[in-house]
Amino acid sequence: MENTLFLVLYWTGPIGVGIFLVCLGAMLYLLARANEIEQRTKRAAKDSKEHN
Repeated sequence: MENTLFLVLYWTGPIGVGIFLVCLGAMLYLLARANEIEQRTKRAAKDSKEHN
């Protein structure tokens, strides 16, 4: 019984792999979001310089 729980809950088990994939997806989403915000602020700074 203990060996089965170890295999299921260990990081190579289905729950561990699922948690890893969720964290990986969240990290990629946050990086993409940060890149989008960075591009938007650069564009806004460029536009404000052109208008002044």
